[in-house]
Amino acid sequence: MATQLRDIKQISGNSMQWNLKVRVVRMWIIPNRFKAEIPLSIELVLHDSKGDRIHASIGKYVVKFFRNKIQELRLYRMSYFVVGPNNLKLRTTTHNLRLTFTQKTFVEETTDPGFHMNIFNLRPFDQLTNQYDVDETELFDVVGQVVTYEDVKTYKQGDDQSVFINVVLEDDQNRILATL
Repeated sequence: MATQLRDIKQISGNSMQWNLKVRVVRMWIIPNRFKAEIPLSIELVLHDSKGDRIHASIGKYVVKFFRNKIQELRLYRMSYFVVGPNNLKLRTTTHNLRLTFTQKTFVEETTDPGFHMNIFNLRPFDQLTNQYDVDETELFDVVGQVVTYEDVKTYKQGDDQSVFINVVLEDDQNRILATL
């Protein structure tokens, strides 16, 4: 295992030997379309001590090695990934690369009181309402008070069914409509 810790912004595609200390700020399972109990993948958003973020994927063939080893908001040392382009339809980070776990990926939980809990990627409402520097495929957070909401709506497309609700959020100066 590589010993020198690297920052996320240093990651390039010319090596698999990256040694990172990162916090898992988001974690979700992509279910198998035909067998929902079997994950197709586990997706992660990782951030380092400087607050930089990168997307990581744990594919279906290695999920069994990591499913019970990684938890959201915990801090880990991780190394040995396949590095590839971040060309996902929904970009969870602005980093142009993403990490893919392999059977050789090393993951170990660690503690570090100096490692900040910088889990949010906050955007002010005025940036969103003015479409200033907003990538519609980027994952970000907002804080506001729910001032109104509509009834839950169900949409069916083929065999798939989705549930949505529209809410109006308010901060000190602005209101914004959000669909959840």
